[in-house]
Amino acid sequence: MSTTDRSRPRTLADALRTWDDSALGRLLQRRPDLAMPIPADTGQLAARATTNASAARAINRLDEFGVDLLESLSALPEPVRLADLAAGVDQPVDVVRPRIEGLLDLALVWGGEDDLRPIRAVHELLGPTPAGLGPVTTRHFGDLDKLIDEAGPDARAVLDKLTWGPPTGSVEKAERPVTIASARTPVERLLARGLVVPKDANTVVLPRQIGLHLRGGRVLASTRPVPPPLDGKRVSAAIGDRAAAGAALDLVRLVDRALEQLGTEPPPVLRTGGVGVRELRSLAGKIGAEEQTAAAVLEVAYAAGLVAAVEVGTSELWLPTSSYDDWLELGLAHRWAQLVMAWFAGLRAIGLIGRRDSGGATAAARERLINALAPDLERLLAPEIRVLALQALAEAEAGTAPATESVITWVAWHRPRRGGQFRDELVEWTIAEAALLGLTGLGALAKHARPLLGAEPTAEDLAEAISPLVPEPVSEVLLQADLTAVAPGPLVRVVQDELSAMADVESHGGAGVYRFSESSVRRAFDLGRTADQLHKWLAEHSRTPVPQPLTYLIDDVARRHGVLRLGTASTYLRCDDEHVLTHLLSSNLPGIRFRRLAPTVVVSPSPPDMVLSRLREAGLAPLAETFDGVVHVTTAATRRGETPRRRTSRDFVDSHLDLTDDQVKAVIEKVRAGDRIAAERPTDEGLIEPTAPAETIGILSNAAEAHTRTWISYVDHNGTSSERIVEPVRVADGWLTAYDEGADQPRTYALHRIATARPVD
Repeated sequence: MSTTDRSRPRTLADALRTWDDSALGRLLQRRPDLAMPIPADTGQLAARATTNASAARAINRLDEFGVDLLESLSALPEPVRLADLAAGVDQPVDVVRPRIEGLLDLALVWGGEDDLRPIRAVHELLGPTPAGLGPVTTRHFGDLDKLIDEAGPDARAVLDKLTWGPPTGSVEKAERPVTIASARTPVERLLARGLVVPKDANTVVLPRQIGLHLRGGRVLASTRPVPPPLDGKRVSAAIGDRAAAGAALDLVRLVDRALEQLGTEPPPVLRTGGVGVRELRSLAGKIGAEEQTAAAVLEVAYAAGLVAAVEVGTSELWLPTSSYDDWLELGLAHRWAQLVMAWFAGLRAIGLIGRRDSGGATAAARERLINALAPDLERLLAPEIRVLALQALAEAEAGTAPATESVITWVAWHRPRRGGQFRDELVEWTIAEAALLGLTGLGALAKHARPLLGAEPTAEDLAEAISPLVPEPVSEVLLQADLTAVAPGPLVRVVQDELSAMADVESHGGAGVYRFSESSVRRAFDLGRTADQLHKWLAEHSRTPVPQPLTYLIDDVARRHGVLRLGTASTYLRCDDEHVLTHLLSSNLPGIRFRRLAPTVVVSPSPPDMVLSRLREAGLAPLAETFDGVVHVTTAATRRGETPRRRTSRDFVDSHLDLTDDQVKAVIEKVRAGDRIAAERPTDEGLIEPTAPAETIGILSNAAEAHTRTWISYVDHNGTSSERIVEPVRVADGWLTAYDEGADQPRTYALHRIATARPVD
């Protein structure tokens, strides 16, 4: 063995021991799961890096070209030269080299440019037929071109079908052994020459060596080292930003209206969680939105902690939380920013609402519709794809609105192993939700949305970015002769509340329209306002003179309001006009009975709220009063629940975890110290000391990676200790799979029964 061969690493652990602190730091930053808990030494770090679970996390975050390179490395005979790998993917060496360096930094590959090796987990995760190539056979073929020519053109046609995969084909079961002399069919001629091999009685498979030869040394038919272009239409960036800002303000209004509605008429929580379809439809009608939009509005508010399920007596209702009141105190820009940040980091896949639950455990469950606010809307993939979809929009030139299909293809290139069809649907939903949230305008990413894609986005950053496009709240309206009031911009909260008490919202947008009517004015009187107060308020908050029709309307309702006084006796009615009560007694109100106690007083056994409702339905305008005759002021019933904490992607191990520089430094120091202790551990006259479980797993994992023999001390279930030399194949799920010396089949050993393990030189 040459000096160079002796100096080359034999395992991933050996390779990691040669890395400097900077390289180890990059590994830990890109694969933070390796640092938790802190590995005892480099051997344990390498063992953890080669587990299927950890390797899968790293591979699943690779783009299409990175996966292609791993697949090619897995398909080519080891060790792989960089030049052969570049030829296999049909790309220049200068294009492949930096990407391989990235895979080396991730510890998914180890070695040098002339001896690259993927870790064993790569082979297992990419499957037995990487790049559509069959298994490796041990047969020596000789001149392959000659053998293929001898098999004939019809046999070559069969090979052509198997060349680019899948490498298997179905055949009829042979009645006799096939030889070159007895072969009759194209497949039999291929079998006789070993160009295909039997997989079972009815299946043949093309060996990997033959497949690579037929592909002309290429592993993959085509590769894309750069993402596909983002094609789309050109739009005005300035107009797009303004359109997005308008959508942002509409979102805030919709959330406000929806939660105010929930505060007065809270829908019940379904037995399976969420809001019922009828309740959602009713809410959508009351806030002036489509059902799907109303569902998205509820979900965004839920993610922001503004709405929660609250137990009220024996029922559970959806109610605004105390955080909603705090949210109302913020400016428009900050209210919007809080909603966007909650959506951006949330796990909720809003697009699933209204679909059947395909993941249900039973047929009945799979028929069930997924409702808004249901607990089964959380998906770990949602925030990751959401970020990528917005990044795709950001990659496009300013003023370009990429087509949805183009964004889907771009995201698929960046995460080819994540989600499949569901990933593509998440991209579509993200684009639609971004438009609703005011992050895009005319299909292009708005300038005020770009802070979301920064290193550490905050609500303050978003609010500051959109502030120039948010109009200042106004405290005055334009009163018109048709009994409407036009708000020339977003209203100051107290002005909006007061106007909503006396007028109904007719339309929203940049200029909201409110309409006065007899019922809306009466509502203001029911809330305790007087005619003088309404006249004064309108005069103070109108830029135009108060129209005469509105003045007449207020005075007319005021004259008739409170003619009847309602109390409890269970319920009593009193009126100075005896004829009014006489007429009332002769009328038949549904479900209400009256009895006259005096010329000006009648009573009813029905509760006051029922009597009040029936009188108003009959066109009367009674005024409620307390027991001592004081006018009873009614207010809209609003209730609040506690603000719950919503889960985000950072609540899960599979999510990205950022390590600080100090944390990385601490891990590296611990690993280096563990290596020094392992190197200095003394032995007594060749006695091999028991090893720690973590070290044992590291030794066995490294041996499986390097295909080297290992000595183990094993205690069976009877307590009998034995020593043997094995060749490890796989370490996973608490078991070692290995070949004993001289055995044809591998066997398994429980890792907790392996007392000691040492490499065999």
